[in-house]
Amino acid sequence: MKQELYEIFHELPVGSKKLIEKIIEDEKVDANETDQIKKFIYREGQPGGYEIRLLFEIHDHVYGQINDPSWEIFFLDETTKYFTENFMAKRKLPFSKAAMLYDQIKKTIKRTGMVSEVEMALLKNLIEITGDLIYMNGNDKRFLSGLFEEILRDERIDFSEVEMLKEMIYQNIPPLQEDIDLLFDINLSIIDKARDDFWQVLFIESISQFMINKPSEIDNQKVGWLENKFLRTVEKHQRLSPEEVGLITALKEQAEEFPPGLHIYWAQYCQ
Repeated sequence: MKQELYEIFHELPVGSKKLIEKIIEDEKVDANETDQIKKFIYREGQPGGYEIRLLFEIHDHVYGQINDPSWEIFFLDETTKYFTENFMAKRKLPFSKAAMLYDQIKKTIKRTGMVSEVEMALLKNLIEITGDLIYMNGNDKRFLSGLFEEILRDERIDFSEVEMLKEMIYQNIPPLQEDIDLLFDINLSIIDKARDDFWQVLFIESISQFMINKPSEIDNQKVGWLENKFLRTVEKHQRLSPEEVGLITALKEQAEEFPPGLHIYWAQYCQ
């Protein structure tokens, strides 16, 4: 990563080069360096894509080290402003910025094996500000769906990932079907793999909200869709996941009338 940092910013002014070289050397950012980085990225006014990429490169290089708290605060503030400035009224990110963010976070995953806490905070900020998920140029593939494909390459889900999913899912009550589809896709990929206990809580609660049309009434139009989700799991794993067993049990407890198709799964896998 050191060589990448040198190569990407080899045309920096001499003073800025020295700053980067010092950060590379001791692999951490102190309060004074945070101030110097701020002066550099504002040298020509508001930071642009070049300067924000520099912040991500520094972030990846010093991640996991004991940095001054001012660094993460500065990183989060500046990246949030850059990705949302002048686009808050549109309630979505432009394609170019969404693609840039996606690429930078993929780099972090490749380099460190995970998404950092401050990047998770950035994504939560973007969800809160835009009010919706981030679209990639209007096609059907959502940005965060693609991002989670990267996060779940390790075939596990931790607490921070559950929290970000929760932020995303509960932007809409009841949750949107595409968001619930994502939960099932994730769940299918992590059966028998490590996951935080709150994953099952989120899975059951959010899908129950999606399925219950009125108090004690399952939406019959969604029953076939849910049966197909269960069938997919059974075909791949010859059983339901613990999360799906918990979901069926929760739905049976809530519904006055339980659909026959779901009762078959309950009788076979939940008793």
